Amino acid sequence: MITDNNLNNQLPKAIYSIFKELHILHYLRKAGITKAKGYSAGFLFTFIFN
Repeated sequence: MITDNNLNNQLPKAIYSIFKELHILHYLRKAGITKAKGYSAGFLFTFIFN
């Protein structure tokens, strides 16, 4: 089960570093992909790729 911790603590460092290098989370925000409650859209997107 995923706990409500920092994104860095939940993902393997390789995936997080790739997403950071490619600015994937920035482009998600720029595209208007947001959520009202719960985990952030960026967290869910990276979780899917994990």
